[in-house]
Amino acid sequence: MNKSIYKYAAEAGLPVGLYLTFMAACLFINLKIESSTSLIFVLMIGFPILLGYKMRQIAVKEPSYMKVSALWLGGIYTVIFGSLICALFSGIYLVFIDPGFINAMVLNAVNSLEESPMAFEYSSTISLMRDAVDAHLLPTGMEFVSTMGWLTCFFGSILSLILSLIIVKTGARRKKLIMEN
Repeated sequence: MNKSIYKYAAEAGLPVGLYLTFMAACLFINLKIESSTSLIFVLMIGFPILLGYKMRQIAVKEPSYMKVSALWLGGIYTVIFGSLICALFSGIYLVFIDPGFINAMVLNAVNSLEESPMAFEYSSTISLMRDAVDAHLLPTGMEFVSTMGWLTCFFGSILSLILSLIIVKTGARRKKLIMEN
């Protein structure tokens, strides 16, 4: 083995972290540029492709890692390292650059609900959201970043399992075709 799975995952974590940071940036600027929200969905579709590509690179560089358990571990650590990079930049943004982002996001949602044609149906939700803002019950920037990081790691681990199964299955099929020819 040339490198450990952790080293491969750490190297793959940098582009994954930058990708996740770009997704977070689209979320943070959606109050100023509303079309950035649609870009988040496109990036969410591309994330499994990027992660699968990075996991496949690990398997190609180190054939002994062409096992579900090894690739799954590599995918989990890749997402963890990427989430840490994203959390760093997101935390800096939410603490130092725009500390009122969460309040502004909730108030924007309240305004959107109030302007909707069915605002009367959401009157209790609107008042609850306004009360939460007034009572300072919304999460802080770092609580938001922490939750975002944990969710990313959780869903990234599930995605890594699915991708590792696919990579190993297609790798075994490819190997079988090569042997037959």
